[in-house]
Amino acid sequence: MELQLISLKDAREKFTQLCEQLLEAEKNHVHNSAEESVTTTIAAMNQFFDIVEGVDKRQASFVTNDITDIGEHGLFILEKLIYQADENKSFVEKNSLQELSLVIADWVIKHEGQINILEPIVDALAQLANALKEPEELTALANFMGQIADACSDSIKQDVEITNMQRPWRILNINRGIVATRTHNTDTMRQVFSALIKALPMDAPGFFKEGMSEMVRLNYPQPVRDIMQEYFDQTDMPQIH
Repeated sequence: MELQLISLKDAREKFTQLCEQLLEAEKNHVHNSAEESVTTTIAAMNQFFDIVEGVDKRQASFVTNDITDIGEHGLFILEKLIYQADENKSFVEKNSLQELSLVIADWVIKHEGQINILEPIVDALAQLANALKEPEELTALANFMGQIADACSDSIKQDVEITNMQRPWRILNINRGIVATRTHNTDTMRQVFSALIKALPMDAPGFFKEGMSEMVRLNYPQPVRDIMQEYFDQTDMPQIH
């Protein structure tokens, strides 16, 4: 089962519907003269949609760098709109804008580009994870999160800011581990947990330690507990003093 995302066409229609609320919210906000207006950012976002629609209509082969740059441009504009919605206290629209980042990420992945901006995608994935309950849906989400992780640029994967607990790369992989656990699918758990150790070698032991506590607190089935125990034992290295 694949994660069901709306099409680019539907994403644009959804964005168009959001624009009226975004513009209305801006009217009630006192702006610094140096701030870019929502109108300008909306125009830039519509231009982005024009670009990706043009790429898909031509059905031509594009080099990875082109797709990466286009995706980065769209996510950069979307981040700006999310910030403006937050500033204008337009929180419902902010959440909807974050969801659009998944459509952009999916487009970049399918066109074999790389993801350079991760934060809005991670926020949208967290929203979606909180909304899903069925194991099949959670498995599809875990797989999609893996595709996003694979598509991230080397600069993100290098994870140089290891002291920043809120870095998007860490949150993506930790949340994927949580989603995998919630599937109760032991094959998915093994796949995701192994990837977690590679992606976050410094954070993985803490994840599995916390996971062991959750096994008891939430009364997980025994097969799930066994997998968590296996990976906890694998990463629970004693410290030499």
